[in-house]
Amino acid sequence: MRDKKPDKRKPAKPRVWGIGLLALDLIIEPDAAQPRVAAGGTCGNVMAILSRLGWNAMPISRLADDPASSLIVGDLQRWGVDVGRTRLRPSARSPIVVQRIRKDAAGIPFHTFSFSCPGCGRRLPGFQPVTTTSVESVVSQNEKPDVLFIDRVSRSSILLAEAASDRGAIVFFEPCGVSNVKQFAEMMEIAHIVKHSHDRLLDVGELEWRSQMLLEVETLGRGGLRFRTSIDSNTKRWRGLQALPVSHLRDTAGCGDWLSSGLIHNICRGGLKQLTRCSFDRLLGALNFGQGLAAWNCTFIGPRGGMYGLSSEQFSSVVRQLQLGKSIASTTDSSISDEVLTYASMICDVCTQGHERGVKPMERVETASTGVN
Repeated sequence: MRDKKPDKRKPAKPRVWGIGLLALDLIIEPDAAQPRVAAGGTCGNVMAILSRLGWNAMPISRLADDPASSLIVGDLQRWGVDVGRTRLRPSARSPIVVQRIRKDAAGIPFHTFSFSCPGCGRRLPGFQPVTTTSVESVVSQNEKPDVLFIDRVSRSSILLAEAASDRGAIVFFEPCGVSNVKQFAEMMEIAHIVKHSHDRLLDVGELEWRSQMLLEVETLGRGGLRFRTSIDSNTKRWRGLQALPVSHLRDTAGCGDWLSSGLIHNICRGGLKQLTRCSFDRLLGALNFGQGLAAWNCTFIGPRGGMYGLSSEQFSSVVRQLQLGKSIASTTDSSISDEVLTYASMICDVCTQGHERGVKPMERVETASTGVN
């Protein structure tokens, strides 16, 4: 009897789904002739980062067939994200977020976010949740991810979280605030990992620990983070980690997204069953890895700037070094192709009409930027 040949097939990629803010980021620097355009939103960034780290990542959204969604989907595809469920029906206009980068009196960079067109001031499209009917169609297919990432609470995201949890997935909840107290409380009764920014939940106070929770992380900006966990511990007391130093700070946007992605990448690959077996030391390593990714990306412009200027091999080298606990400085600036930038004038209906009449929207962008500064 012949011996069986060893199975040389690669292990299946871990799967992550995301439901929440998937948007187009319009990044404006003071001295830049053109804005930078990229897929963004918390959900969009986490899906793109995890795909870059080797995950099968799939965002669930209701993007309309508009110019902004073409940019969003095209950029996600660039990073290998599964975009098959980004345009569920009924569709809604694609959200657009304007990020301006400035410097304070000490010359330290900071950023602001806006949901108004920088050219004409018109309110840009915002987030609209996927409908429950659309999510029911996803749930009915009996698929499951290893992780479900949620950053906006809605009836549909609660429904998806319940189904994912029942099928053994980790529910990772990253609230941006509390707009609906009842739905927020329902999501807190499902989530296994809760990560939030201190300044986003100031009015809420300390969150109540739920029985199914395994980890809570609270980010503190320059103060680093604190966390409490029932993983390999019964005390659930708060512990702190200092922020890592940044050698050449250019932009802090997206730090939280990189931290979340690093945490998911290191301890959530095997779903809920494996997470419950995680050691405390491994959890610490995952948090440090996420902080390393965040600090590294601060040396680039944009929430995911570090992804654009590096080859696959260079990025893999950065990840390996950070996994070893080494700090990494940027080696090249981020860049987005001119082909993508030519679509910038199409994000706003009013500005598009002006463009068709011969008015250059980017001239209005520069004027508006100068006026604010």
